[in-house]
Amino acid sequence: MFVQVVQLGSVTAVARVLDMSQPSVSKSLALAEQQMGFALFERLDGRMQPTPEARQVYEEACRVQESMVRFDRFIEQVRRYSVGQLRVCATPALAINVLPQAARHFREAFPEHGLVVDMYLNNEIEDAIANRQYDVGFVLEPDDASIPERDVVSRGRMVCVMPRDHRLASRKAVSWQDLDARELVYITTDARIVAMMANAIDGFRERPVSALETNRYTMAINLVRQGIGVTLVDEFALAGAARDDIAVVPLAPRIPVVVRAVRGGRQVVADQSDRFIGEMRGLLRSTGTGDKPVRRKT
Repeated sequence: MFVQVVQLGSVTAVARVLDMSQPSVSKSLALAEQQMGFALFERLDGRMQPTPEARQVYEEACRVQESMVRFDRFIEQVRRYSVGQLRVCATPALAINVLPQAARHFREAFPEHGLVVDMYLNNEIEDAIANRQYDVGFVLEPDDASIPERDVVSRGRMVCVMPRDHRLASRKAVSWQDLDARELVYITTDARIVAMMANAIDGFRERPVSALETNRYTMAINLVRQGIGVTLVDEFALAGAARDDIAVVPLAPRIPVVVRAVRGGRQVVADQSDRFIGEMRGLLRSTGTGDKPVRRKT
């Protein structure tokens, strides 16, 4: 009620919005002032103007209100979970090209189970899982031996994408020294990937003034399709995408990356989560993206 009065400037308007009587609103405000020990409003030109103290209270009240909205949203999620729902998110490239196919296979296996599939920025997915917004997330990151095998969806490498008629298109591999930095479309999506590239390539951060940059792999690939230049992406950015008008050449030396599944803590959807991860793993394998799995001796 207090927030509404600050925003609308009128007890009458607030009473109308909240479907209350005007005396009830006035009485509640008077009680609030009594409890706080200072005046909240003063009348000026027919409007309720907040006092300096009230302006400070208003900022905190808005934060509390936002927290309550998030809490209500969380309760709604719990209510939906009770009837069965799996919430999945992935990096933009995977969300556009692979996630829909995995969703189709999942729906065929669990036709009565609710499913949410969303696109999230790569560096925001783990926080979204930790905050219980999603049950499963698929992130791209530098390959690391410490990643549990059960969470590895696919391993791959960085590649160079160029027009089919590019001078380097017939190479089996290209190095940084083979490229002209002036024609490179730089990608600034994730600090971890940029750091990985900088550690592997001397001079990677030294960009010319005329550099072309984007924060989306799909955008970088489409810029290449327009004949603007070449770009360096992880090969998963090309999963399910047409390659008729582009050439994809491995980058040398090899810079390894991995698609990792981030799992939430809800055991009630553990089987469904494992099934969805398995679908993503199979799809990336069938599209020829990523390394072939290595059979380990037992």
